[in-house]
Amino acid sequence: MSLDSLFFAFKNAVKNVFRNTILSLASITVLTVCLIFLGSMLLILMNVNAFLDSVGDENQIVVYLEEDSTPEQIEAAGQSLSDISNVSSVKYESPEQALENYSQILGDSSLTEGLDPSVFRPSYIIEIVDLSKFDQTVYEIEKVDQIGYFANGERAIRSPYEFVDKLVSIRQIMSFMGICIVAIFLVTSVFIITNSVKLSVFSRKDEIYIMRYVGASDFYIQLPYFIEGMLIGLVSGVLGYLIELGLYNSILAPLMTDLGLFDPISISQSFGYMPLCFILVGLLVGIIGSVVPVKRYLSV
Repeated sequence: MSLDSLFFAFKNAVKNVFRNTILSLASITVLTVCLIFLGSMLLILMNVNAFLDSVGDENQIVVYLEEDSTPEQIEAAGQSLSDISNVSSVKYESPEQALENYSQILGDSSLTEGLDPSVFRPSYIIEIVDLSKFDQTVYEIEKVDQIGYFANGERAIRSPYEFVDKLVSIRQIMSFMGICIVAIFLVTSVFIITNSVKLSVFSRKDEIYIMRYVGASDFYIQLPYFIEGMLIGLVSGVLGYLIELGLYNSILAPLMTDLGLFDPISISQSFGYMPLCFILVGLLVGIIGSVVPVKRYLSV
């Protein structure tokens, strides 16, 4: 295809966009809103993951061994814990170290003077990699034979189970809701773009018949409408990213900062690929929305 033909198709596509101004604006608006929701959910989920990672660093699993454990049994327990796939580090804490840490917590060493270290059990402090596998990891830890028991008969394992479970549940709910909302907006965007292109095709059906009669290829006839869908997607992608950038920096990030739980992720430093994602998703939806009506009307 020559450059003149490509320029002609592009000019017709621009004319189609302005000819159906209302539908074009509706398509751009809905697709832009969809991309903003998509970007917002992605940013929120990434920040939630960052928060969960920070929780994983601060909330550790502590396992207490039997009081009469021998050095060999203690070493074997440490090896067994290290072999668990979701465990990132295993740190041993002797009864003497536990007594020292307890004194530091109390803030007055005189309160623990004369206290025998033997009242503390040898223990391991465990950090895990993926908090979403918390239950499975605890289950694997419970299989280690050298771990002792509390007075109530339960294995001597201390973990922030309820807190982590709630955080993971929140992340799953947010992910599901985000997927549903984005899917609805994507379908709506495709529907509106399809109707916009359909109206443009219908208004020029006589011209299409003439072009087919003189031997124009289907690709040449379809090209202006594909470009029209791509233009709508491109404009929506650029607008969506610029609005998302403003919303995140002025509303979402300050709100998460005010919560004081963690520092929000920088959209410019951590999401350099986001402008490209906005544009690619916008182009993809625009192309999908333009394919169906053109194929249908060309088959007449």
